[in-house]
Parts: sequence; structure tokens; C-alpha cells
Amino acid sequence: MKKIILTLLAAVSMMMMFLPLANADMFVLYNDNKTGDGAPVDLSMLTINEFKTWSCDIDVSDNSTTAVSVAISGNQCNPAHCSQSRLNKYSPMAMALYSLNSTELAAGFASFSIVDMPVQRIRASVVALSGGTNPYVTVRCTGVR
Repeated sequence: MKKIILTLLAAVSMMMMFLPLANADMFVLYNDNKTGDGAPVDLSMLTINEFKTWSCDIDVSDNSTTAVSVAISGNQCNPAHCSQSRLNKYSPMAMALYSLNSTELAAGFASFSIVDMPVQRIRASVVALSGGTNPYVTVRCTGVR
């Protein structure tokens, strides 16, 4: 009996450890070679839209780029509860602002996380981009419940 209980406890512990991974989804929020806003992703259209924690990667195609800063913004609007004019309003302060340091610029890659920031719509903006030869910036974020 003791062995069965220990086995059940181990199984439940493993399920709890991997449960957040089952409720994750990755979104490409930006893919361009200039500063500006990426297209917003409307999470309210998804079956699981309660993503609160975000893990984001910034991929830069040219490792001779001298500056890259990315802002992640979100809002609580969805088409059922906000007018069309309010759907694409975002705070100028953003949820997160990330600037790549010299090591990340040389690698052409950076990662960061945003914790406890649930949103209905999310987008990335490249707010600074300089140096390099026509560098493309791709921002991918995975939302986790």
C-alpha cells in the first residue's frame, strides 16, 4: 500500500511540473527590418487565452547590429467588450522594455520573461534598431497559463 501511495504521489508531482507546458503557445509578434509596431495578436480568440507569464526571444539576423530595443505591450480589450477604436490602444510605457546588451548583440539573440501580466491582446514593437547591414528582428513570445 505504501508503494502505491508513493507511486501516485510521484505521478501527481510529475503532472504538476509539466502541466504549465501543456498550456503554452508561441506567437511571432514581430518580424521586420525597421522600427515600429508588430501586428497585435488577439488572444481572446483562442480556447486558452489566459496567458499570464511570457517568455520572449529576440533574434537579430546581423550580429554587427549596434542597438536593438524591444517593447512588449498588451491590453485587456477584445472585440466583444471594446470598440474597434480601443482594440489597438496600448500604454506608451509598455509591459516590458528590453535592450540587448553587447554580448547579446554579438550573439544576435536574447531572451527575457514577463511575469504575472495577463492580457487579451499583445504586440511587440522595435523601438531602437541601428547598425549592421539591414538587420531583421524577430520577436517570439510564448505565453504560459
